[in-house]
Amino acid sequence: MMRSPDLVALFDPEDRLQAANPAYCAAYHCDPAQQLLWRDIMRTNYQNKRGPLIETEDIEAWLTDACARRATLPYRAFEAELHNGKWIWITETVSADGWMFFHASNISSLRASSRHLRKERDAARRESWTDALTGVPNRRYVMTRLEDWFEAQRLQQEFGTHSLAIVDLDNFKTLNDRFGHEFGDAVLTSFCRDAVSSIRPLDLFGRIGGEEFLFLMPNCPLEVAQNRLNLLQRMIRHPGHSAESADVTYSFSAGLVLVRDDKDIHHAIRRADKLMYRAKLEGRARVLC
Repeated sequence: MMRSPDLVALFDPEDRLQAANPAYCAAYHCDPAQQLLWRDIMRTNYQNKRGPLIETEDIEAWLTDACARRATLPYRAFEAELHNGKWIWITETVSADGWMFFHASNISSLRASSRHLRKERDAARRESWTDALTGVPNRRYVMTRLEDWFEAQRLQQEFGTHSLAIVDLDNFKTLNDRFGHEFGDAVLTSFCRDAVSSIRPLDLFGRIGGEEFLFLMPNCPLEVAQNRLNLLQRMIRHPGHSAESADVTYSFSAGLVLVRDDKDIHHAIRRADKLMYRAKLEGRARVLC
């Protein structure tokens, strides 16, 4: 693989590049010895107008969208364009413990005439799965992916330990009424970017309605998941954390449960939802499990 003209790379569960052949390093302008995060590789290439062609005016919004769904499927295949004009066919295979194997081959000579149609098709598909305001997966994508993941997990020899949380921003209506809907939208967007920056590629995160969000954390014990949510809570409550909330802080309440293999996934959602409402009744800004 090191001598192959195909692009080959390996990312760890934290999405750091751990190995890559020379073809990948040349195309993505990176060195695996630096163990860079995938998002940092993409951001640097975008800023330097090299590597993969990313058509956006807001790279942070693009990264939020891309990172939120990057490894939520065990396998996916798609085509991409590089700045040098080449087109590559990419496959990403994700192991149960979160390692991702990346492989890409040059398809520049194949079906160039219909490429724009495929791009439009893929863009429409992404749009149907994406929350228009925040750029993270919407309820449709989250529920479909969650059900598929659960059924696949039940076929494994061991079900494993997996955590699921329902998160709801506290006093969001008050924020909207006091500062206006534009400010409220900015808070939602800021929260999503913070949430996506805190999750692993293997995790599933999305907006399931209003100011309510779902986290699925596979292979993650309840105590570890609770610590991760508490870290996110401290991040967003820090004064002046973001430009959108420079003069105000906000918090969230969350219900956290272990996913059980003897019930369907909606049972876990209902249990987490009840705990989230109890967290609000007990004073908000807390994670109950």
